[in-house]
Amino acid sequence: MKKIILSTVAIVSILLISESALANNESIQIRLKSQESRIQKGVDKDQLTEEEKQTLKNEQKHIKKLIKELSKDHVFSATDTKKIHALLDQASIHIFKKRYNKQTKNTGT
Repeated sequence: MKKIILSTVAIVSILLISESALANNESIQIRLKSQESRIQKGVDKDQLTEEEKQTLKNEQKHIKKLIKELSKDHVFSATDTKKIHALLDQASIHIFKKRYNKQTKNTGT
């Protein structure tokens, strides 16, 4: 009886951990898509110069590369998740600052 209970607890624990990791990965993917959309809106509205656009896209590539490296084990640790979200927070601030810094694609000033 104890073995059955312990086995059940172990299986439930593994499922909860896996679900948590998938949820974190899903939230990261949603944030990446959102940021890419914000960059594209900045381009469409002529709020970003070509240089600013390239800088922001390179930052997104860097984050994706890090995610790929960290996901080789298929599970993000809590530290990995915090690191990725911190980079996404920083990238979000960069997008905002570059979109609203008075430099436009047309004038470059």
